[in-house]
Amino acid sequence: MGKKILIIDDEALVRNYVRRALASRGWAVTEMDNGASALELLKRETFSVVICDLKMPDMRGEEVVKRVREMLPAVKIIVITGSVSNITSPIVPGVSVDGFLIKPFGIDEIRDLAQKVLEN
Repeated sequence: MGKKILIIDDEALVRNYVRRALASRGWAVTEMDNGASALELLKRETFSVVICDLKMPDMRGEEVVKRVREMLPAVKIIVITGSVSNITSPIVPGVSVDGFLIKPFGIDEIRDLAQKVLEN
């Protein structure tokens, strides 16, 4: 069976874009539109990679990433953001992430980054 990837983003178009890009590689992709629901799902299901947007209305992505890292230290985390202000500082202060992309990004960029973090 392929790897399981969770996408957390409040924008349906972004989730759909990323899901289609990753599913084409045979990976099982689940989408969540908010951080709270995603954290509940992560208590019940196992994922190889979590892809999380930083700017979401219910719970900021930084908080989601911190909680994911606390709950599942070994899971790979990719951060996606439309903000470029974080490039010179840690993406999520105090939390290591495995990769990040700035929106808008290409299909090959998300596929290649997901492949890279899955191989490490």
